Amino acid sequence: MAQDLMSQFYTCFNLPLQERLLELTRIVDQTGPNKDLQSLFPQLINNIFAPSFNNGWGLKTVTVDGNKNLYDMLLAFLEPQGPMFQLCYKLLSDQQLKYNLPLNVLPLDLQMTLERGRCPQFYADLLTVDSQSLNIVGLTLNPFDYYIFNFALHLVNNCQYKSSWENWNSVYFALACDYLMHFLPTDPNVPVLPHIPHYTGKMPMVAPLQTVNRPLSQSLLLIPDLSGISNQHSASQTQTRNEVWRSETVLQVFIDIWISIEQTTSGNIDRNYPTISSSPERVRTVRVLVKHIHSFSAKYLSDPATRSSALRKYARQIMCARAYHYLKHLVTTWPLDASFRLVMELWLSLIQPWRYTNDTISQERNQIQEEANSNSLDASYTSFIAENFPSYTCIFQLVLPRFMWLDLTTYKNAVMLFRLGKVFSQQHLVPILWNLERAITDTASGLHHSAENNYNNNSTLDQSYTYNGIALYKWVTIAKQALSELNLSANFEYNPIWTENRKTLAMEFVKKIHTAKIAAEKNVEELDKKLNCQNPGIWTMIKQWLLIANNDEDILVFEELKKVPAYLNNSIHYFCHIFGLNENMLITPEMDVEEVSQETSSFANSSNFALSITNKLRSKATTVHYMGDPDLMPIGSYENTILVRMFYQIASRLNEIYGQEFSTLWNRNDFWGYVWREILQKPCTIHTYTKNVTNHNNIKDRLDKERLTTRMALWVVYLPPAPEGVGSIPTTG
Repeated sequence: MAQDLMSQFYTCFNLPLQERLLELTRIVDQTGPNKDLQSLFPQLINNIFAPSFNNGWGLKTVTVDGNKNLYDMLLAFLEPQGPMFQLCYKLLSDQQLKYNLPLNVLPLDLQMTLERGRCPQFYADLLTVDSQSLNIVGLTLNPFDYYIFNFALHLVNNCQYKSSWENWNSVYFALACDYLMHFLPTDPNVPVLPHIPHYTGKMPMVAPLQTVNRPLSQSLLLIPDLSGISNQHSASQTQTRNEVWRSETVLQVFIDIWISIEQTTSGNIDRNYPTISSSPERVRTVRVLVKHIHSFSAKYLSDPATRSSALRKYARQIMCARAYHYLKHLVTTWPLDASFRLVMELWLSLIQPWRYTNDTISQERNQIQEEANSNSLDASYTSFIAENFPSYTCIFQLVLPRFMWLDLTTYKNAVMLFRLGKVFSQQHLVPILWNLERAITDTASGLHHSAENNYNNNSTLDQSYTYNGIALYKWVTIAKQALSELNLSANFEYNPIWTENRKTLAMEFVKKIHTAKIAAEKNVEELDKKLNCQNPGIWTMIKQWLLIANNDEDILVFEELKKVPAYLNNSIHYFCHIFGLNENMLITPEMDVEEVSQETSSFANSSNFALSITNKLRSKATTVHYMGDPDLMPIGSYENTILVRMFYQIASRLNEIYGQEFSTLWNRNDFWGYVWREILQKPCTIHTYTKNVTNHNNIKDRLDKERLTTRMALWVVYLPPAPEGVGSIPTTG
């Protein structure tokens, strides 16, 4: 029987994926837990998450639109109560069964955290230590944990696939949403199914927020004990952890692995660390995680179970701390293009927990357009803003300069700017941040890390700051500690946003938006004239029939372009409100002159030198001309690719056969010479660039004689007859 099970599994691995899923479902349903099933389990995991689609299951490439049947079969097999988890729960009947996960497959920052011993006690009973060197070499995991770790690592380690915008609705993304909704239910009254009361393989946690071998320093930002109010009844703690350990695993693993950052420098250069980069798909998945944890944590007060309630509160705290460093990394390394919208939306989701008090992840899972949330910022979120003060202010100061280098007249960039301004213009948000910042800078005049810093003693100055009737002295203390703990650099000093010194930069920023708005309005007028002035004659109809002139794209661009001035106009209002600027004093007639003067200003006298250089590089070139072969000029959007290439081959062949005759016709001084000089391309000099041995560019000139070309005259389908005696070309006397 054992040999039969092994042969069935190995035979199954060689089947096509759809047949493999059916056969594996049958095997799991008909087989009980045994030693062979235990040994085959890691091979099944490797088969699922293999990096190559030829060997793996392609969870990140199979989409509902591309292959709905396979998509549904994969979801049915891997869903939270599907055959894969049934297999995990069968193997849990042996509570001593463990699988080893090597340490070097984990993200580098998690490896370093585990090695230094400053990790949550979630890992306390998972670490594998080498008996000789006493170094941590891996994690020993039960079947459920082993699957969850491999699932999370598949997103960050599997870099062979090029992340595609079309692959967002993939099996992996749908499973990530399903696992979050199932194992971290937002409704406190919904249990995690199925119940597995027989499993007691998890050791109780006395203080999960402490490190494995030494306690962390006391923090105002973290709750002291995840296990509850009392630590006296160890039996009840064991029981309560056995009820929520699956939720703990999904929460801790997804946060530690998905919200990990790429480390480029390390003292252990001989170690084989994986290179982890953030793809658009990963950023979108992390955003779903952030939104769901906000929803999950919002119900901690209504959760009747002590440990589950503590887990809900703990979830948001560790997520926000991790996400801050992850976002800093993304903002400083992401390309300077419109795809930054993904990163910005992740950040805006992190700092707006009031928008996700209900279950919103199902909308992402089912591709439903997110509805406008009626929840708004109120006084109850003052504590969250203080605890995450750097996520608002420090990230804001990293994001804002990016817009100084973007072309704000484009639709996508204008939408990004509008979204940023709209979020920070919410009622109460900027006043709370401004009061906290003022109290911090007045009491400390800059935050430096030192042993003498003690944020538990509130000064009388702290107590004097209030907003909307709310005393902020308690939150000032927490905000200062958040700045200190989240910015671990030894020489960190907070740079305030709302000061007189920064007002000049804010005015320059708003002026740039206003200049972009004027340019966007001109772009709309020009494109409108272009669309209205097109002649609907027979020649236009012929070009449309040949797909040379297609206005559909121009119309779509025009519809987007019309919205840009409105977005920029609203952005001006928003940022004037954010920075406390008088809009009427900013918009002056001299603004246009000032922008033009940058073109000739000296870098020694202009603080905008770098910006003016960027504007020059991005402006449309008016003195640059194509100097190569006219027939080999890149095919334009207004041309038909097939016709251009086909007629080029025909013209090249005719030039090869009748080249001498064309030269003779060109040099004639009679009527037919005049006609052929209108038909043929006149002699021209073609410039080509070549590199010499020193890698310097040299220009080589080649004189090209008269020839037949169809590039600029595809309409010429009839050649007039040539004079008598010229080859086989028709002639007249």
